Amino acid sequence: MGSTIKILINGDKCIGCGQCVADCPSHILEIKNRKANLSSDQCLKCGHCFAICPANAVNLDGVEDDILEKNEMTKMLDEDNLKAHLKLRRSIRQYKQTSVEREKLEKIIEAGRLTPSGSNSQNVRYIVVQKDVEDLEDNVLTQYKKLRKWAILFGRFLKIPDISKYKFERGFLFKKAPALILVISESNVNASLAAMSMELMAESLGLGSLYVGLFTRPANRNKSLRKSLGIAKKEKIVICLAVGYPTVTYRRSAPKKSANTIWL
Repeated sequence: MGSTIKILINGDKCIGCGQCVADCPSHILEIKNRKANLSSDQCLKCGHCFAICPANAVNLDGVEDDILEKNEMTKMLDEDNLKAHLKLRRSIRQYKQTSVEREKLEKIIEAGRLTPSGSNSQNVRYIVVQKDVEDLEDNVLTQYKKLRKWAILFGRFLKIPDISKYKFERGFLFKKAPALILVISESNVNASLAAMSMELMAESLGLGSLYVGLFTRPANRNKSLRKSLGIAKKEKIVICLAVGYPTVTYRRSAPKKSANTIWL
């Protein structure tokens, strides 16, 4: 991730406490002459050393970001509020025809950006669709209409799912949401983790969202669509998140099955 990023340790500030050495996931830090030093260039640029240093002696050169200092005034997650948030959240399929403000969409994407990724690869990017939502839906619905013909004729032999009951009209996929965020990555895990954070942020902003799973598979197989969206060969649309202001209010949480857990 980011070959131009360099870890710089200020020897004048370093107190040689060893906290960065103990916390480094790549094990490339060591204490020499009572100071922290890099022993290898195989760095993930994860920033653990930067975040943990009590003397603020570490700097990540080559990247700019707002730094948040943790102190007694910093608000952290409350377990009861988080549990309530998770229990009460719903997938939204009814939206107001009101545009979503750009600043709110940027905050949703920021939540994805701040989500951890495997090996700190940070290989997730985003495409926001607002003007061409209907055209994008029409493109994929055409594929489904062709598939339905095959399903009716040969579904029993080809083991194609029964989709004959669906009406592939505008609104079927995106539920007339005013905005879409496509989460693009080579990694399904990294993109899915980012999307979960984005969904929570959307709800905190008074918005609703929906994972549109029926869009991603045909979209990834559509060469012309991929080209128009600028999707690289190794990339895929992992998540399509429909976003908008909900017209419906859910008054209570819905029951879920107990967790299937094995304790070893």
